Amino acid sequence: MRVWFFGFALLLPALALAGYVTAGNQVLREAKNPDFVSSALEDSNLTDETMAGIRRIERTGWSIYLGLVLLPFAARGIRGWYHRRRRPPMLAHAGGRSVPILPGATVLETLRENGIAHASVCGGRARCTTCRILVTKGLDRLPAASGLEAIALERIGGTPGMRLACQIRPTADIAVMPLLAADAGAIDGSVRGGLEGRERPITVVFVDMRGSTTLGEAKLPYDVLFILNQFFHEMTKALVATNGHYSQFTGDGLMALYGLYEDDPTRGAADALRGAREMLAAVDQLNYRLRNDLKEPLRIGIGIHYGEAIVGAMGPPRSQIITAIGDTINTCARLESLTKEFNCVMIVSRPAAEAGGLDITGCDLRQAPVKGRMEPVEFYTLHWPSGTPA
Repeated sequence: MRVWFFGFALLLPALALAGYVTAGNQVLREAKNPDFVSSALEDSNLTDETMAGIRRIERTGWSIYLGLVLLPFAARGIRGWYHRRRRPPMLAHAGGRSVPILPGATVLETLRENGIAHASVCGGRARCTTCRILVTKGLDRLPAASGLEAIALERIGGTPGMRLACQIRPTADIAVMPLLAADAGAIDGSVRGGLEGRERPITVVFVDMRGSTTLGEAKLPYDVLFILNQFFHEMTKALVATNGHYSQFTGDGLMALYGLYEDDPTRGAADALRGAREMLAAVDQLNYRLRNDLKEPLRIGIGIHYGEAIVGAMGPPRSQIITAIGDTINTCARLESLTKEFNCVMIVSRPAAEAGGLDITGCDLRQAPVKGRMEPVEFYTLHWPSGTPA
């Protein structure tokens, strides 16, 4: 009906003004007759009573006019009050605010109506995808993405739960989390989906080179750099061969994630155990190649842990890396450091051993405190090459 309403709104005042001008021109033509004014006054029968009636009509007309002008504003207020009284669906924002959703409003319109900044470079046309959100509650009560939204999400590789705020019109309670900053630009809209941080099970591996300080004292800086490059090259090859993801460089060690793209997260734990064995074998091969350059063979310590963590793209804009944060990461780093105390090459937490199907026959379950945790962590210590208990 928008086209018809627009035509009506355009023609009504235009025709009204045209009629007013036409009447005025007619009066001007009639006024050229010298007797027109006197005869018009005589024919009007103008008295004090009729003047009072004219003023009443004038006041009534002004009242009706002003009432019609104020009616849309009053109707909007009444409609808002009515829907608030009926408890409209609520939108919970990750920033902590909860706001009502008026009927037919998109998530983007609701956020802007309530002064919550949200990115939308294309103005809500489902083109830029900068308004992308993760629906953390109420996704099952939303219709599936279709049309322009489905095309846009497919273009960026949208993951389950990802929707465009400019396209969904919730009719029930919903909770959302923005996936891009409120000041995101068009270039940010080209970033593929699936990199947003979310809590999920993940297997974490910490690897640290032993004796790197001594190596640095005994070698020239370029010699140390050459050895480290060889070391990280071998570690990366082992990760790639066992479905691992190189996450962070930690000076003389690294952090890796397993199960990042697996439907079954426990497969990541099994791959991590295979990856640890590949790394240890790669270190043996590297020691053999560098036997003439090393006074002592390279040694590493490996910590493996499985648990919940926030996983996704993190860091400064345009310099983000796929990594993880949380208690699971801190615990894994602690396990790796314990390999020095227990004089072993690998420590596997109990959850990782169980998820990865590690044969722990004859292996004692040990415990150690972890900073920031009330409960100690349980783990198994292992030697290489046989993976036997320490």
